[in-house]
Amino acid sequence: MTSVMTSPTSTTSDRAPRTTAELREHARAVYDPLVHHEFPLRLATGVLPPERFRFYVTQNLLYLPDYARMLASGAARAQDDATLTSFARSVMNIVDVEIPQNERLRDAVVELAGPVPEAETVKAPATVAYTSWLLALAGSGDAADISAALLPCAWSYGDIARHLQSEVVDHPVYADWIAFFASDDYAAVVDGLRAAFDPELAELTERKRARLADIFVTGCRLERQFWDQGLHGTLWPDQTG
Repeated sequence: MTSVMTSPTSTTSDRAPRTTAELREHARAVYDPLVHHEFPLRLATGVLPPERFRFYVTQNLLYLPDYARMLASGAARAQDDATLTSFARSVMNIVDVEIPQNERLRDAVVELAGPVPEAETVKAPATVAYTSWLLALAGSGDAADISAALLPCAWSYGDIARHLQSEVVDHPVYADWIAFFASDDYAAVVDGLRAAFDPELAELTERKRARLADIFVTGCRLERQFWDQGLHGTLWPDQTG
């Protein structure tokens, strides 16, 4: 299992990142493997077993409400209107767009893979680790902490989908997943998050920016664990015998 401890990775500069682009560059060693992960590659090429996608999307539906709760905490802690608006729009995107989209995908893949087993309706290990970390930051961090924590998920999904567009085959479920996250509408959501965070990030102290870089790295590590969990169908030991 990949470590989720916060620690800096190599960066092109000794100073802490001042922009979201520099955050991603700082985390390149853990961010790039997300874009090239085997799970979404198998999904795009249509060879992912439907049971694995059913498990992934079921876990995602357990993850997304807590992700939205973290975003709502960011809105409550926002110190300016731009940040408040960014968080509020993101919450509504999760509630009104992404959760219903995941429900449709789950229902569609159930037709291919069969009903969701009871074991898959319980938060699996990587889901617990990720959501617990998000909610802990929501409770103890400020708006900047929350912004750094949300970006790995939101940003990497768009990058993954765009990277895989040329690999997509005609599939009754998987092609829709790629199309959703590769869309201009989804890119606009991510661009809005970055545009709201960049001015704030540039004005923070070196120490605070270093903390945010560590948060971003940890978010990338947890994203990797979530993909690994979906690829291997990882449940709790007592559920697998």
